[in-house]
Amino acid sequence: MAWLLGAVVALGCRAERSEQASTPAAPTATAAVEARILPPDPVVVTRRAIEAWLECDECVDGELDAVLRIGSPAVPTLVATLEHGPSPAAREQLRRGLERRHAQLVEYAKSHLDSPVQVDADAWIAAELASYLARYQIRSAQALARLDGPEAKRALETELTRPLRPDVERAVRDALASMPRS
Repeated sequence: MAWLLGAVVALGCRAERSEQASTPAAPTATAAVEARILPPDPVVVTRRAIEAWLECDECVDGELDAVLRIGSPAVPTLVATLEHGPSPAAREQLRRGLERRHAQLVEYAKSHLDSPVQVDADAWIAAELASYLARYQIRSAQALARLDGPEAKRALETELTRPLRPDVERAVRDALASMPRS
């Protein structure tokens, strides 16, 4: 019986050593220091700043100023969002959230007869998605106008050749009007 106990202990120790050998080593102190002192990736910084501007609700934390500090590297992304709006993934995420919210409202209305849901899910979701697209286009136009430059101006002028919601068209026209004459 003692030999069996010894074999189990030996196997356990061997398994523990092989498990330790296969576990990746913890990051060294040098790697941790390097991670803190390396500058952030400019592409990531640009994307995050633009996203914060396009997505902010009250926009009181300097979101537009952050985009303007980036300068011309922000222009291609702003041109793309002016033309196409949010990414398909962002639209889908919003659509799913709106579906859940509408279902919650319908459920609430069942027990609160004074709060009926007066619009069907498809119409409400379509209207919200259209507003989401418009917000991206309007804010892109505003930022492009402030960044100025030939590429920004060309994008705004091109956008006016497409059918636009009235509020988006007004924002694009205002953006163009606010740009310095060159």
